[in-house]
Amino acid sequence: MVTTRSWWCLICSCVFWSSKEVHAIIQEPQNIRLNSVMLNSVLLWDPSNFSEGNVTYTIQYKSSMKSNFTDLCRRIYFTECNISNTPKYGLSNLRIRAEFENKQSHWIYLNFTPFMDTIIIPPIVQIIPTKPGVLDVYLQSPPVILSGIRYSLKDFYGSIGYKMKIWMNTSEQVNNVTTPHPFHVISGLNPGITYCLKAQVFIEEYNKTGEWSEATCTQTINSNYIIGTDSVILLVIFLTVLAFIFFCCIIYFRIKRCFYPSYSLPQHFIQFLSHPYDSSQFLDSQSQGEDHNYDTVIVLSEKSKQCNSESENKTSNIKQELQGSQEDIIRSK
Repeated sequence: MVTTRSWWCLICSCVFWSSKEVHAIIQEPQNIRLNSVMLNSVLLWDPSNFSEGNVTYTIQYKSSMKSNFTDLCRRIYFTECNISNTPKYGLSNLRIRAEFENKQSHWIYLNFTPFMDTIIIPPIVQIIPTKPGVLDVYLQSPPVILSGIRYSLKDFYGSIGYKMKIWMNTSEQVNNVTTPHPFHVISGLNPGITYCLKAQVFIEEYNKTGEWSEATCTQTINSNYIIGTDSVILLVIFLTVLAFIFFCCIIYFRIKRCFYPSYSLPQHFIQFLSHPYDSSQFLDSQSQGEDHNYDTVIVLSEKSKQCNSESENKTSNIKQELQGSQEDIIRSK
């Protein structure tokens, strides 16, 4: 006679074997791998072998702060899933399985830490020779672009630095340089020699390094080089402008001297012209007494000889004005 305990054992065995048989029908995803560059992460895998129909895949994750798994991609037909939405800091537990209708494969688990596992691409390197044996190196860290928004590496890692390797083009000896700044001056090099340099991002706090850039080569300035080409051009331009200004000043003063000669009237003429009413009263008072004869006085400037034609015109104008004033005085008498 079968006891109750035996029945329970038989039922559990059937459930166990039936469950094992269902899971074993679909093969798990193969060759699972992560591709994470600058915190943009994608989970990749090879498709499962299943002849009954198209297999779908579900990917889930669980962070260290949560107890339940959350879907990243659910029942997709593609063999890749963007997992960039996982937390950037801390460990994330990923799992993936294949599915067909009500059948599923076993879960495949893997761990992922975006903050540490992502690949940092090389910085942009620019080298400028400035003096004999001196190179100025400019480094630009690569950006992080998430959901169309541009970030800096410092937004995720705080402070970053750079490691550089520099060597003479004809030598195998390599010098290592580490700098926390994007600008660095390398001195003590041989003048007129070609040097090559490559760089990588270095995060000292986490002992994490990025990929090396391609080698960039340039030649240092020769020691015979005294002044740069740009400086010579600027000097020539400055001297040319200075000479042009000096030439314009000379032309200006020559024109002014010809067309506007400098001359001065006697002091009593100036007083007469500045007080015309007082002068007319004085002439009226003198007209009541004896008659006086007046001579015509013409004041000419010796400097006007340089421009004869212009001075003669001005002299004739002065004569006409004086004659007119003399006729007015005679009429008043």
